[in-house]
This record gives sequence, structure tokens and C-alpha cells, in this order.
Amino acid sequence: MRLSKFLSLSVAMSRNQAKFFIRKGRVSVDGDVITDPNSEIADTSLVIFDGKPISIAAYHYVLLHKPASYICKTKDTQYTSVLELVKNRSEDRYYYFANVLGAELTGLVLLSDDAHWTTRMQRKLSKKSCVYQAKSKNIISDVQLRQAKEACLVFSENQIGPKINIQEQDEKTLLLSMNQTHISEIKDILSSVDLDIETLHLEQIGRLSLGDLTEGDYLELAENEIKV
Repeated sequence: MRLSKFLSLSVAMSRNQAKFFIRKGRVSVDGDVITDPNSEIADTSLVIFDGKPISIAAYHYVLLHKPASYICKTKDTQYTSVLELVKNRSEDRYYYFANVLGAELTGLVLLSDDAHWTTRMQRKLSKKSCVYQAKSKNIISDVQLRQAKEACLVFSENQIGPKINIQEQDEKTLLLSMNQTHISEIKDILSSVDLDIETLHLEQIGRLSLGDLTEGDYLELAENEIKV
């Protein structure tokens, strides 16, 4: 691995910043000061930056079951960040969200301190079909179900990607299969047929699901364990 890449992965800095510090003679490898950012180092090398040994810290990948009234932001003036639920996260790292749920929604959220992975995952998730569970306060009539399906069919005809599909799970619950970008449209459709939706819950994205993970809990996964 190049020394500049190793430094940027070990300390919170960009690759250009790492090159600058290396050229300034602030980095040594196995006792020798190295000023060439492109120098290759071995996995067993001892790297010192400003007098302190450094190493690449493992990235943190989290699958979380988001409760309502939490927000997918690092900070918010009105709602509590879902990061407060991740008890052993690193306070000196910045976390990114692979998908975002509004404060009123519940369900599956992926987050990580690995910015490059998060960006790649965002692109993948944007192409995947999501399964939402919509619970109505009242019994859903056959007329409301038919009208909602017809409205979704009309909307889907002009869209690229996964179509919106509605199935009845029980007398008060619908299962919605759609692209995550269509959440606003489906809420409008359900409202237009006078369905008073109590909760809207993201259960699955592609192959990735919450399983039996309870609300407010989370799993720490390895990067290769996250299959969508």
C-alpha cells in the first residue's frame, strides 16, 4: 500500500493532506523518515506520524432498526439522531447514511464511517426494490385497495425502475414494493384514497432485511456480510 493512502486511512485527513505531511518529513516507516508519498509499505511496517504510531482502524458498518421520531442526520435541532442508538460508535469519526428515513418512518437504515462504501451503497440501493409495511388506523375497504392499486399503476407507467406494487397483508396492513425514491408519491396516493396511515415501516431493501431485529436495536456487520 502507498504511504499516502495508509496515512489517510489511519488519520482523519484527505489523500492530499497526507501527501503534504509526508513531504514535510512528519512520517517515518520502520525508523526511517520517508518523504515520498508514493512509497510502498509492507503490512508489518511500523508507521509513525508526529511521534505517534498509527494503524488503519477497521471501518464500522451498522444495520439499524430505526424507531419513529429519530432522524438520519448526525445532528438535528428537533429530533434525536439515530447515531445515539449506536452505543459503541467512535466519537472521533464521521458517520454517513446509505439510506435515509424521515422522522415519521421506521425500519431499516444502513450507516457507516466508510465514506467510499456509503457512496457505492447509495447507488446500489437507489436501484433496488424496497418493501414497506403500511398500517392503517382503520380497516381498509376493498374500494380503497382497488383505488390505491389503480393510482399506483398510473404512476408507475411513467417511471423508470421498480414499479409500485400493493398487496393486502391483513385488514389494516398493506405491503408496498417500490423504489425508495417514491415514498412521497405513495404517501400522497394513500392519502388520496382516504387511508389514514398510522405507521410506514421499511422492512427490506433488495435482499437485505431487518429479520427479527427489534426496534431501536442494531447489528454490527462486516462489509462482505451486507448483501443487497
